[in-house]
Amino acid sequence: MYRFLAAALAFAGSVYAFDATDSIRKSAPVGPATRMTFRAEFGSINVVPGGGKTVDVEAEFRGYPSSRREFDDMLRDFDLQVMQQGSDAEVKGTFRAGWESHVSSNLFDFLFGNHICHNGRCLKYTWLRSIDYRITVPQQFNADVSTSGGSVSVGALKGEVIAHTAGGSLHFDRIEGPVNGSTSGGSIVLNGAKGRATVHTSGGSISLRDIAGDVDASTSGGSITMDGVTGRVRAHTSGGHITASDISGAIDASTSGGGVTATLLSQPKQDCRLTTSGGSIDIRLAGDAHVDLDASTSGGRVATDFPTPYRDDRHPHELHVPINGGGPQLYLHTSGGGIAVHRAGAHSL
Repeated sequence: MYRFLAAALAFAGSVYAFDATDSIRKSAPVGPATRMTFRAEFGSINVVPGGGKTVDVEAEFRGYPSSRREFDDMLRDFDLQVMQQGSDAEVKGTFRAGWESHVSSNLFDFLFGNHICHNGRCLKYTWLRSIDYRITVPQQFNADVSTSGGSVSVGALKGEVIAHTAGGSLHFDRIEGPVNGSTSGGSIVLNGAKGRATVHTSGGSISLRDIAGDVDASTSGGSITMDGVTGRVRAHTSGGHITASDISGAIDASTSGGGVTATLLSQPKQDCRLTTSGGSIDIRLAGDAHVDLDASTSGGRVATDFPTPYRDDRHPHELHVPINGGGPQLYLHTSGGGIAVHRAGAHSL
């Protein structure tokens, strides 16, 4: 068996010894279009702003074919188009004849090939390792992009951004508009947005910073970190910790596999709700915040450094009192830890 693997690896080095990189470029004026749409069969996507009135696309290919001729045959099979369709500047990148209904039966391809499959068919160029799309659009433009396998990055656009990937990370930077992002298997990072942010991942962490709008964030397998949100926050994770700092609106946060830490620097205008099944809750409020505290835990005690009108010491695991005269409800519950309610700036309890 070991002898076979050694021979196979030696054969791999002799067959896929040619390292090839090349690109295809296309450009088109945007005309009356206000949005760029792109559905990639696979590959990573990077959308950046430009100073012109065109949509410019570069597709870079990297692979290890047996010869340059084989690589060039693949490039000729690939069709890259940029078209203006009404209000959309539509980008298309497709292989004309590269998709097959079955995976190669070649033993070497089976062991060492890069099997890229899409819509029930697989790409015959098993030596192709990556396609990277770089798309330049006018800065004041909307973008709607998706890929069946790769990361997506969008930066510094003034418009709505919609992005989806079935297998990669999402990264957004300084978007002056609403953001809607989803991935089936990667992390999400959003640094700066003016508008509602809706993000979901089935298998990674979420990091949000400087959001001027409401936030709806959920993950099935990671932590959620938020810093600087002016709108209402809804956050849920089935497998991690939630940290929310410098939140100016109300918050609804829940986790099944970690704790919750939050800082509300202004008076909540609506009810707030923080729950966890597997950790502690630590929340800091402005010193003059007025809320109706409804806190309970099945696995610890409830503590606060705010003055309270009364407390039943026989029940340290719950506290139901108005703070600073009362106001919107602050509901806190955990089944697996303690609860601490601090004044912002005060030392930990």
